[in-house]
Amino acid sequence: MKREADAMGGQGGPMTPHKRYRQGDDELRLLIPSKVAGSIIGKGGQNITKLRSQYKASIIVPDCPGPERVLTISSDLDTVLQVLNKVVPNLEENGTKHGSDEIDIRMLVHQSQAGCVIGKGGLKIKELRERFYLSSYVMA
Repeated sequence: MKREADAMGGQGGPMTPHKRYRQGDDELRLLIPSKVAGSIIGKGGQNITKLRSQYKASIIVPDCPGPERVLTISSDLDTVLQVLNKVVPNLEENGTKHGSDEIDIRMLVHQSQAGCVIGKGGLKIKELRERFYLSSYVMA
């Protein structure tokens, strides 16, 4: 006998897409402006299809009526970062750039993982801020 969730197409019902994760996959979720999504997807899905095949990664940008969408990239960590490097120029070109060398990237982190990012007493987040501030200063 099937479970009710299976019969409904997953945990959230028939409209919930099935997530296909391989063991060891890392996932990065970014909140991006809806107007940028088109440049990431490309005409007829050409850009996103190329990224998916080139990097063997799961890249999802679901359609959404709001001003922002969630871009999800799933693969091993190195691949996720390579895809991110390909996507960032699209964010820069479409108006999320602030100042001459800064760009805002809003990452979604599950509450169960937030402590890992913040660190004890906020030390980890302080270290990350200093490291990226110094590296962006050195690159300039």
